[in-house]
Amino acid sequence: MNTSVGAMYNDLQGLGVDVAELKLKANTAIAFMDNFLVIDRSRCKTTAKERTVLAHEAGHYLSGAFYLAYSPYEIKEQAENRAFAASVEKYLPVSELRQAMARGFTEPWQLAEYFSFDEDYIKKALHYWTECRGVDFNQTI
Repeated sequence: MNTSVGAMYNDLQGLGVDVAELKLKANTAIAFMDNFLVIDRSRCKTTAKERTVLAHEAGHYLSGAFYLAYSPYEIKEQAENRAFAASVEKYLPVSELRQAMARGFTEPWQLAEYFSFDEDYIKKALHYWTECRGVDFNQTI
């Protein structure tokens, strides 16, 4: 799959999300529940960073996981976790991770380069698939 940045913007458009580029003081992107996303592309110094941000924000729309700025921490974390899970299921499915690993990309940094995502996103994705969903990547298919 290894979706291009342009295709990720198209995915958002397909979800009915309007995307605007704007300088932000504290965030790289903000997803609003009324199908409006603001991104500060100047904070995305690499394609991997932009892909990671877009995948995460798309996860909010895919899962419907939003919160208000003044929500309690627990509510924010629940929404962020649901958004992350939706983004991983969309942009890093098990089948593609298995294929990459079969080709020799087994370390998180290698997978990050292969899929063009931040290494931390890959590490969290591997944790999600193994610890939360019970996937064994050592098992042959």
